[in-house]
Amino acid sequence: MKTQQQKLSQYAKDNHVPVMMEDGLAFLLDQVRQAKVKNFLEIGTAIGKTAIAVASLDPEIQVVTIERDPKMIEAAKINIAESGLASQITLIEGDANEVALPDFLADCIFIDAAKAQYQRFFAKYSPILSRNGIILSDNMNFHGMVDHPERTNNRNTKHLLKKIRMYREFLKSLEDFETTFMDVGDGVAVTRRKKR
Repeated sequence: MKTQQQKLSQYAKDNHVPVMMEDGLAFLLDQVRQAKVKNFLEIGTAIGKTAIAVASLDPEIQVVTIERDPKMIEAAKINIAESGLASQITLIEGDANEVALPDFLADCIFIDAAKAQYQRFFAKYSPILSRNGIILSDNMNFHGMVDHPERTNNRNTKHLLKKIRMYREFLKSLEDFETTFMDVGDGVAVTRRKKR
């Protein structure tokens, strides 16, 4: 019998839905456990796979997840309902740059939406990060192409890679935060406030 997570992985594969790679997701869940996260904010719900995985770690975890794609929203609603974790997961419909900020301090912010918008998402949501909270950003390697842009001739992809490189430089330049780049999944950046 396939678990819901296995079914969601299969659905994502069959329908070309960009979800976190399995080892990247395992790393994220590990970070959530270690940081004893109670409030988790996700930017980019897709079909709800990560939100459900995080909520299933602990009945006390509250997940707020933001998605703008109507097709994804419909799929996520069904999957969240089927997970039996709907009481822990709040789905906000709309553009993450435009929706109102959730009314809580997030122990973990997970950025996994429009890659070109990562810097704007960080600027908007980092103020609601709890004192010892973490910000995780996915796709920092983008299939190994960020460091090897010569692997693609697609103009849009090249532009995207440039945006991701700029975001990586932005993270490195922050005075109040420190970032570790992990070569797991599709590349995950782990950002924390610097200890004063």
